[in-house]
Amino acid sequence: MIRSLNIAKIRKKVTKKLAILLFGSIAGLISLKFLVWDRDNYRWLIEDLYYRPPIDTKLTLAPALTDISRDKFRAATITDASRLEPTPVAAIYQPQSVDEIRHLIATAQRTGHKISMSGARHSMGGQIAAPNSLHLDLLKFDRVIYNADTTVTVASGATWQQIQRELGKHGRAVRVMQDSNIFSVGGSLSVNAHGKDPRFGSLIESVVSFKLLNAQGVEINCSRTENPELFRATIGGMGLFGVITNVVLKTEPNSTYKYTVVHKPIEQAIDFMEAQIKRSNLESIEAQVSIDRDNYIKAAQIYYFDKVPTNPQLVDDVSGDNSIWLRKLVYRTSRANNWGRQFRWFMQQQIGSRLDPSQLTRNSAMAAPFRTLQLNDPQTTDVLQEYFIPVAKVPEFIAAYRKMLLTHDMQLLNVTIRKVKPDTEALVSYAHTDMYAFVSYYKIPKAETGTAQMTRFTRQMMDYLQTIDGKFYLAYRGYYSRSQIHQMYPQLKTLFQLKQTYDPTELFSNKWYLVAR
Repeated sequence: MIRSLNIAKIRKKVTKKLAILLFGSIAGLISLKFLVWDRDNYRWLIEDLYYRPPIDTKLTLAPALTDISRDKFRAATITDASRLEPTPVAAIYQPQSVDEIRHLIATAQRTGHKISMSGARHSMGGQIAAPNSLHLDLLKFDRVIYNADTTVTVASGATWQQIQRELGKHGRAVRVMQDSNIFSVGGSLSVNAHGKDPRFGSLIESVVSFKLLNAQGVEINCSRTENPELFRATIGGMGLFGVITNVVLKTEPNSTYKYTVVHKPIEQAIDFMEAQIKRSNLESIEAQVSIDRDNYIKAAQIYYFDKVPTNPQLVDDVSGDNSIWLRKLVYRTSRANNWGRQFRWFMQQQIGSRLDPSQLTRNSAMAAPFRTLQLNDPQTTDVLQEYFIPVAKVPEFIAAYRKMLLTHDMQLLNVTIRKVKPDTEALVSYAHTDMYAFVSYYKIPKAETGTAQMTRFTRQMMDYLQTIDGKFYLAYRGYYSRSQIHQMYPQLKTLFQLKQTYDPTELFSNKWYLVAR
């Protein structure tokens, strides 16, 4: 009798605990659904624990395109990664051949529309679209062919990741690209992007030639000897001269790198980087700067890659997904408040260097974990700016930059420093001498208050850059005035004159051009 009573009590306790556990699990699942899963800005907490990239979908931080047409007009809206430039267009097309693009050019001429074009849509200043235009999304125009002379021929919609995957099969690597491989070659050429290998300058240096489909629907070859004027104007010309159909690029050996991280006070960072750059075996270097208010722009974490004897067992990893959940968690925390930025700097110093292998290939080193920056916040957005500073002026710039940031109460999320060699080839060049690029990421409200704040800050920055012979990168949102940008880039006058020569009806257009011309 006693034994049966004990068993009954045990069963009652177990049943109660199971009921509590079940109720708690249901409550937890309901909380996950409504507080996480149903909120786009938090769903990644679950999804990224076991992330599998969508098949045949190229990564971009810009919103997905909809209402894409193959053969008829279908009004749509297109915007960039900042989500601050929504532009209504007459139709969006995804051409996959030169003949399709030529047909769309003829259609635009017949109907009186303009043509705009885009790749990953990360230029944030209206460069990707014109109102009521026929918009060409070129990401499916993406053939990649490796050549016997170690060059690679690519269509303009190919991403750098696609190129890396093909080059890796042949023991080769990209020479110059941005810090991520998600961007398209055509987009990179249109802004004449630079990389983080200090041996090379901006992208134009790596281009052997390209073909351009012009406003008359004629495909012409452009190089340093054939149509050289168009060669110099189109690279960095914001897509104003036609559709780049294919590009021949120089490549590099896919070397094995040793990865090193050091920490320096900001005052010592540039001298340290300059000393490293002089070493023959260094092939990549950049620095990230502290951004929490207690340590504001006062310390740098410097990453550099030395070439070492080739390790044939190393395999390229160009996915950009290394430790992505943790990286994204730390980044999102830093967006919240100053404590989050302190936490991020601590994590970068103590753990960041352990997330990457001590040895890796050149292709792997150039594939940054870009999904860290994915965001769909309804209230705020993150915008890029980039400033090019002559080497001798960097200490002065750092002090002035810190002061401007505090004056305008900017919510700074990241500053990366890279060396940029002079570029005397591109018509609109941002690097007339040895310079350091400060790549800066800001969190701003999507409301008008964000625009007003960025406008005040950027216009003061533009005035200051003029005093030190610095440059503002044209790929980003134009909070500056028209007079400021023409004063900084007097070559724009020549660029727009050439536009009238080669495209007198202004068939190729975008919002940046409509404001800047």
